[in-house]
Amino acid sequence: MLWWCILSKAIPVRAILAKRLTIEDVSCPLCGGSEETLEHLFLTCNWASHLWRAFPWGISPNPNPGNRLWDWVKFIWRLDKMGINSDEVFLYASIVIDTIWRTRNDKVHNKKVSNISQCVDYISNSYADYRASLLPAPSPSEVICWKPPPHGWIKLNCDVKVGLDSMYAAVVARNHLGVVERIQSSSLAFCDALCGEATACCLALEVAKEAGWKFIIIESDSRVVINSINGLDVCWGIENYSNFCLRLSRLFDGCNFSFVSRCCNFMAHNVAKWTFTNYRFGRLSDSSFPNNILCNDREV
Repeated sequence: MLWWCILSKAIPVRAILAKRLTIEDVSCPLCGGSEETLEHLFLTCNWASHLWRAFPWGISPNPNPGNRLWDWVKFIWRLDKMGINSDEVFLYASIVIDTIWRTRNDKVHNKKVSNISQCVDYISNSYADYRASLLPAPSPSEVICWKPPPHGWIKLNCDVKVGLDSMYAAVVARNHLGVVERIQSSSLAFCDALCGEATACCLALEVAKEAGWKFIIIESDSRVVINSINGLDVCWGIENYSNFCLRLSRLFDGCNFSFVSRCCNFMAHNVAKWTFTNYRFGRLSDSSFPNNILCNDREV
């Protein structure tokens, strides 16, 4: 319904209202720098641009002032021809415009200034919830493998190797080309596997913060941990870890937490096993590992 109102120019932004009523201020409530047209509010406003830049697919609206909302919608619908699921992109885009409109109205009517990082987190979590219920899951016959992140993003896969009285957490960070950017391992003086998986996610965030990356995806093969961080389930045993992850995630312009199957997490799994066996922790170089450890397709 919101898309229909926008594309029909039936939504009360100030530029449209000014054609019918006397309005002293037609500037954008979010940035104050330009007239509040539909295209400015939803596409080119600095606030909107921040939200679009967090797009997981690495695409964003053309900043050209002559660009129309309808052009952006048509571009999304044509993404299927490029091998991208347009339904997923359109769902994410719908949540973005809804967030922009709600944020704008909070500023106009309630004098409330929203936080961009919190909006990005809200969009990411809402997308995960709606996608699970509205869009079909991959068919069982689909080949499942690790996929690199969008351009400009870093994907950090994490896992743990548990021993009798200790364990090792490992993080492998890769860019959009699948090239390893950083490998980090940490020795943990406890052996609770669930807490270890949660600690691995915390370690991934600390690695990303130290590296100065702005857009990151944290992947773990622990569904319980990822659901807890994303607020989908409550798990009291790792609540402190989940809260730590949420607090630290606000330092990034884009931060998503995703569950992946073990077959998509082999490299982090292998690194955790190797560092546990060889008592290696800290930041490690690629050359520290045998060639077969840093593989995506099998457990070593």
